[in-house]
Order: sequence, then structure tokens, then C-alpha cells
Amino acid sequence: MRRYTFYLTLILVLLGADNITAQDRKSTLDSLAHQLESLSQYVHKTSIYLRTSKDIYESMEDLWFKAYSVDIQQQLLSMTDQTLYVQLVHADRDTVVWEELYPIEDGIASGNIYLDNSFPQGAYWLCAYSAHSFDKENDHFIDARRIEIVEDFKELMIPKKKDNATVDSSENTIQFDLFPEGGYLLSGITNKIAFKAVDRSGLPRSVSGTLLEDNKALSTFESTHDGMGSFTFCPQTGKNYAIRLEEPYTDSIYSLPQIKEEGLSLRLVENQEDQIAFWVYNKGVDSRRFYVQLQTRGLPAVMAASEIQDSTLIKLPLTDVGPGISEITLFDDKLTPLAERLIYLRPESQILIKTKLSRKTVGKREKISLKIQTTDREGRPIVAQLGATVYDRLYYHSADPKDIQTHYQLSNHLRGNIHNPAYYFDTANVDRLDALDLLLLTQGWRSYEWNESNLKEFSKNTVPVLSDGVTGKLIPKGKKDQQAVMIFDPEQKESVLLTIDSNHTFFIPPENMYLGANIYIKHFGEPEDFDISVDTLFETIRGIEPWKDLTYPQNERPEWEKVANKGSVPVLDRGSIKIEEVIVTEKQETAYRDKYIGYLDSLAKYADNSDRIHGGAGGGWLNCPVGDSKDMPVEGTTYLVWVGPNPPTSHPFTFGANDVERVVYHYPKYTEEELMERYGIARSKGYYPKKEFYEPVYDKENDAAPDYRNTLLWAPEIITNENGTAQLEFYSSDIHAEFYGIIEGIDEEGSIGKSEFHFTVSE
Repeated sequence: MRRYTFYLTLILVLLGADNITAQDRKSTLDSLAHQLESLSQYVHKTSIYLRTSKDIYESMEDLWFKAYSVDIQQQLLSMTDQTLYVQLVHADRDTVVWEELYPIEDGIASGNIYLDNSFPQGAYWLCAYSAHSFDKENDHFIDARRIEIVEDFKELMIPKKKDNATVDSSENTIQFDLFPEGGYLLSGITNKIAFKAVDRSGLPRSVSGTLLEDNKALSTFESTHDGMGSFTFCPQTGKNYAIRLEEPYTDSIYSLPQIKEEGLSLRLVENQEDQIAFWVYNKGVDSRRFYVQLQTRGLPAVMAASEIQDSTLIKLPLTDVGPGISEITLFDDKLTPLAERLIYLRPESQILIKTKLSRKTVGKREKISLKIQTTDREGRPIVAQLGATVYDRLYYHSADPKDIQTHYQLSNHLRGNIHNPAYYFDTANVDRLDALDLLLLTQGWRSYEWNESNLKEFSKNTVPVLSDGVTGKLIPKGKKDQQAVMIFDPEQKESVLLTIDSNHTFFIPPENMYLGANIYIKHFGEPEDFDISVDTLFETIRGIEPWKDLTYPQNERPEWEKVANKGSVPVLDRGSIKIEEVIVTEKQETAYRDKYIGYLDSLAKYADNSDRIHGGAGGGWLNCPVGDSKDMPVEGTTYLVWVGPNPPTSHPFTFGANDVERVVYHYPKYTEEELMERYGIARSKGYYPKKEFYEPVYDKENDAAPDYRNTLLWAPEIITNENGTAQLEFYSSDIHAEFYGIIEGIDEEGSIGKSEFHFTVSE
């Protein structure tokens, strides 16, 4: 069952101060809800999460990936997008080394990238885009995954120095920021202020300090998690307030934000499973009307209206409100937003994924059974769309904290790089909910600038960049016209006719993108009659360079450890067999031609070719100086060629040994681009073909060749049954090491979960 937007209007009348009718209030609330909902359509709708088969790869391996396309408002697999644009970008060189299109089916895409040894080793960004997840105006980009490529696995087994990212206390190189709850401080009201301290690299730093009132100590505080903390106090009119940090930042003094003399503010006091409660404070006006709205992922969920004199406690029910980050917004009687704060509703709501391995220690080439169970918190079975991978822990990057939970439940809603986001979802951390609230108060802090006029302005600038298909145009060079073009599959010789509209444009829809990785387009006239242009949307993406605005969760990089078992490990116990050096003694030119282009190549041998052989007696001459030369030469055949002076002009003629040479004939060579231009053909990208992940079955086959697979399982599309169960079987390889597995996914209600497991392959 899908979850739909839920509206609940609460009419709260306090102290009998009610100057408008309940019906008027309901009308105002409904107007506000629909107004904000209609404006939310201008925000891109989907977000792509990528899971790769492992974190670190060797050259000449396949990188396997799975992509989830999720509607960020409903948090359900999106049926909207049909095409996934994938790029692999070298992080240091800022260059794209791979880009292809993959189909999205029911919100899921999967595929592979062969990491050719021409790719330089180093860090890469695997970036993904779709028509509704990407626009030109985005000032930050999150739909990417970090991977590394190394030339040899032995590099991973060399211990590296630990980067402690220590603070240079002599320079006091931290950034310290203060965040009043709701957006600003209100005089005479108890205010909550959160704070956050990070170093120059953005990593958190613990701090402690003193709150000063007119240069006198008022209270002390200290950070409680990842450089974050909070304190409360009641500012008074006419007083000056500042923060003085303790060692090693004793030279740092920070002024508090401006204190307002009048206005409305809010303070959260309760966040429970079934309701939230918060105080609303009024200062400077005897009585006023206000509105409160709870939004979940940009959609109005619960609203309330009331009159206030000094303060009032508001309780909002959470029936049918989805879990995750929500926003509480406080409006005045003119529906102007005054204050906002983020909260996380029902953090315990997630898929529970339990795994059971047949054994925790297995031998080489042994069958391994993996049982999967998906339930909710109450133990009820859940049908879920999952993906699983199992690989040698040597290729696990412990400094990369990104997973499906942190992506959809934090990164999609907060700006900036989130430090150690998995901490907030690990139930072993007893303070995780308090820490999560601090994260939302600091990294999700609002001094309210978002409003109707800003959204309307944003809607004017939002320009679609990508589409699910390919648009092209037939450009007439003369007066001739056509109503269709043909697209070809080069390998299978399949073809499809596409109609041309009045603007001479045609569209290759997603269902025709399955023709092949390269689709060839031809018109029905002569090559000189028309030109064909095709939209190359990857060029548009490269022009925007979204990876330069990438935000990515971060951890301190821990020390690399040797993952191999104790003792020396033979070189061939891990990784692939690689040839250290190849000496080329002779080079033979080869040119790949697919079947369709090969046909064009054959035609090109006869078109504009002046080479002929003598058709009469003595026909072993190429371009005989006299006589009829009508027949075409044959590739690889040896012919006589006149090279001497004074070539003869008639038959018969004589010649000496120095007048002729024997040559082996070769047809003229053309590039694919030359052939396409010669015959009026254009090329476009189609969907990159699927490849099967190789898994041996040692119960049925006996292969004596060494098995050096470091990825034992790649199962991107697992759907648990009505009992919430699924079972997988795979085989270990000849590598003896610790192996790491992760299963993650989403269910039909938008709940998200993940599970990790380990086992060892012994000798």
C-alpha cells in the first residue's frame, strides 16, 4: 500500500480569545497548505542512490552498481524516470573517463563498468543523474559514490600513516557557529542555542566555553557529540552577550546573534511516537493569531491555528505522518514565516534485515547459504526490494560512511558534508537521538528565508536538463523533405522508423533505447540532402560539472591495516593474475567494424576508388598504363605496378625489371566518423547492454584453474516474499580472508534498512 499525503487541520482556541470563526481559520489553513504544495512541484522530485559491488577496485575489473530512483517527497521507488545517466569522474584530474546510459525499471537500475587499465589509479566519483533528479540550478549534488582504483591489490596491504587531522592550536583554526532554535533570539524568553565547531577540513572538534553577560561569566557549556552541543538562557534587553572558548581556543570570542525585542518563537519540548509538543512564545504584542505547519519532505502534513498572549503549549498528533526529517514552521497572522526548526520523526521506523549464514567459517570453493528476513519493528514480515554484495574486506573503505539510510534520511535534507552519519542510525549508541537533534539544529538550522516569493522565483529558473529519451533533428540542405528516419541496431540489424514533426525533430523513446549501446540514425535521401543532429546531453552535464558541487558524508580516514591472515601471503592468494611486462615485437593494424558499419565500409571500397586491375590479357596489373582496367582489386592480392620512366601508351609493350614492382593491395581505410558522414548517418547512445555477474557452481563443475574472485556475490535485485524471506547461495573462491557483506533496500511503504555481516574463508 502506498503512502499518500495526509492533511490534518487543528483549530485551537485558547483563553477564549477568538476573533475569527473556525471556518475562516480552516479556510486559511487549507489555502496555506495547497499554496505550499503547489510550489513544491518546482523542486526536483527524485534522488538517486548508488551501491557498488565494493569500494576499492583493481584495474581491469568490473565495477558493478545498483541505482535506486526514489521520489524524495513520498520516499517511494519512483516510476517517473526511465533513463539513468552514469559518469565516472577522476576526482583529482576532474575528467570524465566513462559515461553511458542505463534503463531504469520500476525505480531500479543496475549495470557494470569495465575499469580498463587506461584509467589512472586514484579516487573517482561515480555520478548518476535522471530527468527528475538533476537540474541546472542545483547548488549542491549528492547522487554520487566514491570509489578508488588501484593498479595492484598489494598496495592495499601496505600500512599507511594514520591521518590524525590534529588541530594546530597555535593558529586556532576552527570555525565556531551558533544556531538559535527557530532562527533568532527573543528577549525575556528562555532560548535554546545549539553550536558546532569544525576544523579547516570540516572535521568536528570538541570545545568548551563560557557564556558572558556584560563580560561576566553567566554559565558554562561543552560539546557533547562531534563538536556539537547546546545551552539555554534568557537574554535581557540592554545586556551584551558573548561566548569565550576555553583552551586551546582561549583567544576566541564570539558574539551572540542579535536579540529581538518582539516577535514569535518556538521551542520543542517533546518528540514522541504519536505526537510532538512545543511552546510558542509571544513578545511585544498583547494578543495575536498564529499558524503552525508540520511539513514532511516538503509536503504539508499537520497544521494548527490559534491565538496567543504570552505563551501556549501546542501538541500535534502524528497519526499517518511518515517517519524522517520534518519541518515545524511558525507563521504570523499574515502567513509570513517567522521561525522554523527541523525534527526527526519516529527514528525507529525502518526495515529490520536479519541475515543467517550457513557457516561463519568456510573452506575454499565451498557453498555458502545466506537466509534473509525482512520485518518491521513489531516483527511483521515486509516485502522489500533489496540488493546484496559480498567481497574481500581488503577492498572495503571504512572511511566511507555512505549507505541507503544516510543518503535518503539525512543527506537529502541537510546541506554540507555530514560527519559519520551512520552513528545516528546505530541503536548501540544510546545518545544517538540527542545527537541527531543537535545535527538538525546546526546543520539543518534555518534563519527563515524560504517563502512563497522565493519559491516562485526559483520556479522561473528551474530548467529541465535531461530527458528519458534522445531528441534529434533532420536539417534539410535543400528543398527536399522527409517524414521519417530509421534507427538501426548495428549488431542485430534491427531497425525502427521514427516520424519527424513539423519542426524536423524526432525522438528516440526509452523503449527503443534497448537497441544497443550505440544507435545509428539514417535518413532516406542522399547524403548531401540532409544533416542529422542529435542532442548529446552528456555534453550538457560536462558543461555543468555537478561533481564540483558535490557534498559527501565524511569520516576521519583510519589507519590502513593488513587484512591478510597472519604470516606471509603468496602473491596469487589474492587478486588477479597480471602480466608485469609485455614486449611487442610486431604490430598488426586492426580496425573493428560492426556489421552495419562494416557494410558501409564495403561500399566505400567501391565508391570514389580509382584503383582498377587490367581486365584483359595480362590482368595481373594494377592500374595498367594501357588497356582496359575495369575490375576491382582484391584485398591482399599481389599485383604489378608500373614504376619506370616513360610509361607505355599502347599494346603491346615491353618492360624491364626496373620498370615494375610487385605490391600487395589493401583497401582504403576510413574512420567510422568518415563513413557516417559519407553515407548520411548519425550516432546516438542507447542503453548500455547488461552483463551477467559470473558465479561458479562447484557442485556441478570441476575447474582446475585458480579462482581469485574477490567479489563472491553481487545480487542487485532481491525481492523478499510475502513472508519477508529470501535465500541466496554462492561459493567461496581460493582467497582465504575475511569477507564483508551488506544488504540494503526499501519496502513498498518507503521504509529503508540495511544489514552487515562477516565470515571467514580459511585455508
